[in-house]
Amino acid sequence: MKQPSQQKLYCYIDETGQDVGSDFFIVVAVVSDKEQNLLRSQLLEVESQTKIGQRKWHKTQIERNVLYLQSVVKKEIGKGEVYFGHYKKPIPYFLPMLETLEKAIQDKARGNYKAIIYVDGIDKKKAAELTNALRVRNIKLEFVRSSRDESDPLIRLADRWAGCARAASLGKKEEKEIFKKAEEKTYIKKV
Repeated sequence: MKQPSQQKLYCYIDETGQDVGSDFFIVVAVVSDKEQNLLRSQLLEVESQTKIGQRKWHKTQIERNVLYLQSVVKKEIGKGEVYFGHYKKPIPYFLPMLETLEKAIQDKARGNYKAIIYVDGIDKKKAAELTNALRVRNIKLEFVRSSRDESDPLIRLADRWAGCARAASLGKKEEKEIFKKAEEKTYIKKV
């Protein structure tokens, strides 16, 4: 008897708010079971068109950041695959990351699945801790690995949404507008 195929979930996660001046953490997880190379090429094309390149959110002009996010929302690149959590501090950053990932994976998983998780800048010790914590919560995964946003457009997508969510939470008008529009169009989901 043929075994049902296993769903592969690819998860890319970034956060903002570890700095002392922040009153909250925002965690963004991009969780996709689509063709990853196609997603990457679509994001690279938008990065080229908007001239945002591979720069992080905080190292880019606001106009380019907003133009990039407007473009991915309009083209529906990653629609329904971007999840975020907003957490009041003080709380160890590890817990919001764990909760956001768990809820995003549970929302996206269909039956038999396995998750592969890439976290921006996580060290090996924290990756092992996150792996163990997710397994205790019955999340089926292959591994948790570090990825740098300089090297992966999907991590950069998570970084840019985290930056936008933070700016929106701080009341910045343009970011608030694009974030609200993304939520209304179900591009992005709160966990």
